Amino acid sequence: MKKIILLLLMLLSFGLVACGNKQEQALEELLKTVSLPSELVGDLELPATYSNQKLTATATWTSSRPEILSDTGVVTMGLKDEAVVLTLQLALPDARVTRQFAVLVKGRESHLQDILDTISIPSEVTGNLDLKTSYSLAGITAQATWQTTASRVISQTGVITPTVSDQMATLILKLSLEDASVTKHFDIVVKGSEDFLILYAIFNNQVVFENRELSENTTFPTSFTLDNKTATAVWTSSNEAVLEADGTIHPTSEDVEVTMTLNLSYGYASRTEQFTFIVLLDPATSPVNTWHFASVWTEPIAGEALDPATPNCFAGAVYRKVVSSEDYWLGIEAVVTIPEFTPDSQRFDDTKLSYYLDNSSLYLGGHANYESDVGIGWSIAYENPLSSTLSHSGIAFRPFWRYITRKEECPNNNCYRNADVRDYEYYYYPGDKIRMSVFCPKRGYLQMRIELLELTKNTKFIHARDAYNLGENFNRIFITPMFPSEGMGAVKTEFKRVNAIDQVANEGKPTLTTNAKVENAIWHEVYLYRKINEVIYKVPMTENRSAHMRCPLGSNVNGNFSNAFIITYNNVDRTLGGEEVTINPRNGTGKLYNTKAILPKKEDYELAV
Repeated sequence: MKKIILLLLMLLSFGLVACGNKQEQALEELLKTVSLPSELVGDLELPATYSNQKLTATATWTSSRPEILSDTGVVTMGLKDEAVVLTLQLALPDARVTRQFAVLVKGRESHLQDILDTISIPSEVTGNLDLKTSYSLAGITAQATWQTTASRVISQTGVITPTVSDQMATLILKLSLEDASVTKHFDIVVKGSEDFLILYAIFNNQVVFENRELSENTTFPTSFTLDNKTATAVWTSSNEAVLEADGTIHPTSEDVEVTMTLNLSYGYASRTEQFTFIVLLDPATSPVNTWHFASVWTEPIAGEALDPATPNCFAGAVYRKVVSSEDYWLGIEAVVTIPEFTPDSQRFDDTKLSYYLDNSSLYLGGHANYESDVGIGWSIAYENPLSSTLSHSGIAFRPFWRYITRKEECPNNNCYRNADVRDYEYYYYPGDKIRMSVFCPKRGYLQMRIELLELTKNTKFIHARDAYNLGENFNRIFITPMFPSEGMGAVKTEFKRVNAIDQVANEGKPTLTTNAKVENAIWHEVYLYRKINEVIYKVPMTENRSAHMRCPLGSNVNGNFSNAFIITYNNVDRTLGGEEVTINPRNGTGKLYNTKAILPKKEDYELAV
């Protein structure tokens, strides 16, 4: 019996060895398919596994010089070339094979030489040379410094000054990469000819464009003449659909940059120059002048997203917000009567430029990749044109626009802009009826427009406006510049309208109780802009296209806001997005987070007009 068992064990052992041999042979075949470059400049991708149709093996890499080339393939370039051996082990459960690869990691000195070998300069020069300040190869950039032995013939930037005869010069290039540098001399001949001198004079004296911003047709001459010497001009446009070679422009819905290339020739000499022009948008086609005239769309929209979920409230203010569905909207427009704001007389801070700690805002907004808020806020201002100091508390609503972008230098990419405080025609008052809109004039941008439709009938605010002596024909339309809004016009977006009592230095914190109030805001009509069948329409912001928010909702740690909102529809059309809003928390003066007790009572609030 023991002999039988021993025999079985021997057979099993032979089988395992045979199996291991087969795995090792398979790994050897797989290993033959692995190759590495013999020279390296940048990082090397070292896979963790290798596969073929038969198997997948685990790969383990080991570097002989990890400080130069790590086990993961990361290169640390030194001054000199360095030889490194990478050892690869391919493994299966019962077999392993290894192979070594010799790799030369290029140093800065030799890589600079490689870059230098790619740079060529013609031996005979008839036009300006493009002498770059840096050159790159394999993802590594070297800084370039040029010198010239004959600056009167050719400058260190490559600009030539032709003479009648040929002129010799040497350009000296120094390439630098950290602590390494290489130098090369280029001997050149700047070709001379009287034709060059004539062409040079014609170009510098005759080819002049005082206006590079075009709103109407211009003329690009086909020749230029100086002292009876005529050079031929041939123009080409980078965008014939906008600006033709002869200077004819075509209306556009946005400003378009066009490069015009001039080939100027005289006899033996020729030169090519480029000029950048801006073809200005056609005001007749600009959204800021046309979209509010768009027709109203009342039919169903195929594939429209309806009945959006109600977002969570954001702490720190008392506000009524209506937010649209997330869909292919291009903007929002509202006709609204501005409400009257009364601050809580006990919530103030003498140290702040704007005295009261509650404020009112009435605004629209859009969200694609980032949030934008645009509208009017109750603001400090000048009480009349002769005032040299700003009011200590709000006296008028003034335009603002806030947006998030990486394209401008703003704190934390959060940009906040206001209308100029001396633009008195853009002071708005409770009872004014305005048309306010924010829209996407071109992809990636928003713009706001406010049009004063009807002046307030409130005597107090009539007198306030009269103090600025605006007359009857003052400008009643405010337009912001276009400002960045990444994703706008390219992805699904949502838009909103908001009435708010904002609280100073309380954003993101539990809303404080307050006796401030905003009364009688009337949203007469609210529309969303949308392109349907390539035509812009105004689509009513109806119940099924929006979610309605009252924030805070109910109570928070500071108090009860359940009765803060009075929402009615007595004099508006709900099918056009209409609504009447009063916000009046009436729940007491809240403590400030930076004080230990409620601030002492302040004299009754009086509007400074």
